Amino acid sequence: RILIPDYETRAEGMCSCARDMFAAVANGPVGRMNAEGQNVHPFMRGCFLGALSPDNGDEDLLMCGRVNDFGTHRVEKELDVCYWDIVGSEFCRTTVCGMEANTKGQSQVMGQTGPNLDYHMVEARGCGDPHCRIVAEDREKYPLPPHKVWETFGPIATSDQIKFTAREGMVTESQMFREECGYKFRNALCYEKTPAEAYSAASTALAATFIWPPVAKKIEAGEIDEKFADHVIRCVFEAAGKASFHDFYAVRGLQDWLGVPDDIHDGRALGAYIEVLCQVMRIDYTVETFCSEEVVYRISRAGLERRFPKLADAYLALWYGMCKTLVGAEWFLWEEAAGMPDEILRVKIAKKIDKFC
Repeated sequence: RILIPDYETRAEGMCSCARDMFAAVANGPVGRMNAEGQNVHPFMRGCFLGALSPDNGDEDLLMCGRVNDFGTHRVEKELDVCYWDIVGSEFCRTTVCGMEANTKGQSQVMGQTGPNLDYHMVEARGCGDPHCRIVAEDREKYPLPPHKVWETFGPIATSDQIKFTAREGMVTESQMFREECGYKFRNALCYEKTPAEAYSAASTALAATFIWPPVAKKIEAGEIDEKFADHVIRCVFEAAGKASFHDFYAVRGLQDWLGVPDDIHDGRALGAYIEVLCQVMRIDYTVETFCSEEVVYRISRAGLERRFPKLADAYLALWYGMCKTLVGAEWFLWEEAAGMPDEILRVKIAKKIDKFC
């Protein structure tokens, strides 16, 4: 929002990049693997089949809900939980573009020629609605005028077919964590998955996939100065890190969650948090030093970046900011690159004095 202030320009750029990337990925081995892995039969036809992939992805990311309609000419998915709901409405629009491109690409790679579907998010938690609701329609069956790439909130032709779930019927956990579902996710074609099989989703950088490419595209076009973009990343993430533990109860909450003893008030608390984060995202790391004076990690740069080089800078700024409120102003977190191979990020947490911090 700082780098691309105009809403329409930003949303159009994000949506176009998501459309192009997901189309390229889906129209290839990944699209074929997704289709075959989710029980799509060779005789089935149409873009509605591609909706199986985002439905599966929602469950992996703990964005739980239900499929209300799954047919050749119409699909409706209703989410009760979305952990991206505080990001902004342009992000909601972007997910729809990526989803639609995925369905069309997957249909093409499998040779499943059939009706194309036009995807819209007619409700979005990111806009204050109680649900996220995706409705995909076959425009030959349900004709409407064409729309711009970023205009993915409607209108739709089948609003009378919407199946609205009242709050008392909403769920808070994915199928694979619910007893009535047998602790398994099942899609419309009886594909099943356990929580262990879904864990790989934790290592994705999907949100960054939606946000960084349009900025990179404008840097490449000379419309944004890369040094200014780097400066913005540092300022935004550093401030976010400080805000994470600005309130004392947040410090106490993390310490209790991690099991940090009450008498420890040094870099080990932040180090423990970083370790848990690396473990969750399945990032390779080694502990070089872990004591009251300093904490030093060697972290796989590729694991942290996940194909987006700016992510490592963002994490460093975030952790630096966290250090100031979780541990204290005398403590710093920084990268020590001297003598390190490019693929290793050496992160140090210790006390120091810096007059230009």
